[in-house]
Amino acid sequence: MAARTNTKEVYDIIKNRIISCGYEPGQLVSEKEIVEELQTSRTPVREALNILNGQGLLKVIPKKGVQIAPLSIKRIKEIYDIRMLLEPFAVKLAIKNLGPDDIESLLKLDKKLSKEYDKENVSEVFRTGMDIHLYVAYLSGNEVVYELIKQLRNESHRGYVYYLKRYLDRRPSKESRETEIRLARIHNKFIKALIEGDEKLAVDYLIEDLSTMKKVLTEA
Repeated sequence: MAARTNTKEVYDIIKNRIISCGYEPGQLVSEKEIVEELQTSRTPVREALNILNGQGLLKVIPKKGVQIAPLSIKRIKEIYDIRMLLEPFAVKLAIKNLGPDDIESLLKLDKKLSKEYDKENVSEVFRTGMDIHLYVAYLSGNEVVYELIKQLRNESHRGYVYYLKRYLDRRPSKESRETEIRLARIHNKFIKALIEGDEKLAVDYLIEDLSTMKKVLTEA
């Protein structure tokens, strides 16, 4: 691996590993391990770890290194409960701010989702679904709401990787496909409602999607 000297680059690598469960929830990792693996100095690693610590993705433990934030069924439930309170507000703001370029971007995400669905690519279906949620948060124009949903999205993705993907991989392909189909169709309807400016219907589909994911994840 090429040497990494930029704090942002080191931050992105470590964060992606946490979100994708390359570092397992609760795992202890020493600063020295990260420095050696990324072939960099301690400074960018230390700075990146401090940022991630502030974001709650890990905890710095003096003289030991860091512990990756634990993940539990209880935490997953709490994350989805918060999302079901926060994201309807983002939808309300987003619909008011929706312009022609935004509609085009939503249609592209909808098309991408349908393509991944046709390919039976479960991971990408879930990833694109989460991108849709984040884009709507961006359209809200509220930076605090956007940052909160972005952080919750990252935690949701960890839950998907750690619990749901492993669960679906153990299930019959027909069952996995049915889950994928249901969630893809909800997102298709959600985007349609957004574009048509139907706030109530958009929120209904949003809650249906989040409730379905919460149920599937916590039963995985």
